[in-house]
Amino acid sequence: MKTHHPQPRALTLAASFAAMILAFGLSGAPAQAASTETAAKQATVYVGLGDSFAAGTGGGASAPPCFQSAAAYPTLLGGTNLGCFGATTIDVAGVATANAALLAGASDISLTVGGNDVGTGAVTAACVPDPLGAVCAAAVEATRTALAQLPAKIAVLVAYLRTLAPSADIVVTGYPRLFTITSTTPPQQQVLAATFNSMADALNAAIAGGTRAAGARFVDVTQRFIDHGIGSDRPWINFDGNLLNPDNFHPNASGYNNGYRTAVNAALKK
Repeated sequence: MKTHHPQPRALTLAASFAAMILAFGLSGAPAQAASTETAAKQATVYVGLGDSFAAGTGGGASAPPCFQSAAAYPTLLGGTNLGCFGATTIDVAGVATANAALLAGASDISLTVGGNDVGTGAVTAACVPDPLGAVCAAAVEATRTALAQLPAKIAVLVAYLRTLAPSADIVVTGYPRLFTITSTTPPQQQVLAATFNSMADALNAAIAGGTRAAGARFVDVTQRFIDHGIGSDRPWINFDGNLLNPDNFHPNASGYNNGYRTAVNAALKK
């Protein structure tokens, strides 16, 4: 699912953002953002942007289209939650544009995005029923091409957010490994777990590369979720086997509180 339909101006500026991505791909670097080192620091106005992991999907009661929950880490940290289920980097640019007045006064921004850009949903649909099948293998292969394009998208999005929020500190998060593999993990689930965990590592590397190219801080949540994946004694990730349940493969309330909240809070204090 996608974000709310943006207003015409938001659509125009989101299209401009897409053009910036193309320009980045050709030049190899984003346009330099204006320096914010001397900008006056205002009272804390924190905004959380991104996809379902920013929205807090899986953390409790939520509703379409954005499936935001009260357990979302931006909400737990006292910020404004603009995360939305299914959002890509271009969707986030549109949401940011539609909320330009809010971002203009922001002192802190967090961003969690990238999974939908590379097709993680398609991999889930293909691999959960048959992790050894040809359809799963094809879906995983398709993400490799998309992953190569992701660092540029992240870098340009961060640069674009800086134009809207020139005084804000921006941090970009990664994603957790979804599974914990133990000696009792069934063989087929071990294959699925290895596929998903490997994809999480590759996704995080691409996001980190784009984040650092843009001069922002990358927040790695991998270690915080170790021993708390699907299959562990104390899972922080939802999974009930129903592919139609939007909560699946998202953190539960403990994951958002103990994983994302603590990691982002530490990064924003630096």
